[in-house]
Amino acid sequence: MSFSPRLAPHMTKIPSNPIFHLLPKLNEPGFISFAAGAPDTDTFPSEDITKIANDLLTNDPGVILQYGSTEGYPPARRAMADMISGYGLSPDPDEIIVTTGGQQSIDILCKILIEPGDVALVESPTYSAALQILKSHRALPIPIESDEYGVIPEDLEDKIKVLTPKFVYLIPTFKNPSGTTISEERRAAAAEITGRHGVLLIEDDPYRDLRYEGPHIPAIKSFDRTGNVIFLTSTSKILCPGLRVGAAYVPKSLTSVMSVAKQAADMHSATLPQAIVSEFISRKLLDPHIDRICAANKKKLDIMLGAISGCFPKNVQTTSPQGGLFIWCACPGGADTGALLERAIEQKVAFIPGEQFFADGTGHNTLRLNFSNAKTSDIAKGIEVLGRVLSENV
Repeated sequence: MSFSPRLAPHMTKIPSNPIFHLLPKLNEPGFISFAAGAPDTDTFPSEDITKIANDLLTNDPGVILQYGSTEGYPPARRAMADMISGYGLSPDPDEIIVTTGGQQSIDILCKILIEPGDVALVESPTYSAALQILKSHRALPIPIESDEYGVIPEDLEDKIKVLTPKFVYLIPTFKNPSGTTISEERRAAAAEITGRHGVLLIEDDPYRDLRYEGPHIPAIKSFDRTGNVIFLTSTSKILCPGLRVGAAYVPKSLTSVMSVAKQAADMHSATLPQAIVSEFISRKLLDPHIDRICAANKKKLDIMLGAISGCFPKNVQTTSPQGGLFIWCACPGGADTGALLERAIEQKVAFIPGEQFFADGTGHNTLRLNFSNAKTSDIAKGIEVLGRVLSENV
């Protein structure tokens, strides 16, 4: 007889990320995956990272391998502040908390803000891990109505008035999962509405630098007039995810309480990855690296969009993003993309069904495609397979 711990009831209602269930299949020979939201491994700057790591461990191992500051390795705080300054913002390094990936920032903020039953307003669809985090803290995520330009300001304000949310969570640029971008007008409106009502707005913008065409749009934080907008970013998508270096740009009034909450989680993020990232930025390697990955990603995006145009049924709607890592597809209303995934897997192709990205449990007819992590030579072949699956079932 095996021991069975008594779980907190709310944990039984939080689904696991389906990508982890797919991993055994994805490692099979000949399998084509559009599932994981991962960057192209061929673009990782492994030689630069190896040289930087060797330099750091040769020159200052006592600092790099010792316990560090909860708020972050000081050069990394300065480097992340410099990176964010390139977005038209003006962070002080003392307003930067370095985190273990961007996702930890969301968890820490929930830890210090959320009480059971608190409402958080989110886009529909939104980042599935953010929904997992909210539910693990027993928050109630409520979707805001959106269209192709982002959240609808009137609905945002109405829900703030009625529901008194603890915060609003938005992914403004090339959103995971849909690849869509909130317009400049809607960004300004979101900052104004939340500021006027005294509601915190969390702006999660890790895909901003992955723009392949069109002009950059000012961050929501740039429209902040009351100090209510927190800006989150990460190097996972623009450098490599294995280093797990993210950053939160927060008011100084929050840095101490966030530090306490982070101490309870991991004391501090690993110093060596922070130091590698700070050196990568300070040695002026980041901008040319981003240019290279944008060129590689755009090539793959164009191939996938072209294949979709030729292979998918006309009743399947797809986004055509200007950047990021994802294409979003909506099948006719009665479709079940969970069932479609099973049929696709039989033919060694994978995607992510869309239901997990919706706070209200809808989205059964939607799916997410990642174009960056597949081999260029496999994209058209995999889309052709999915086109047949969709044609036969929707």
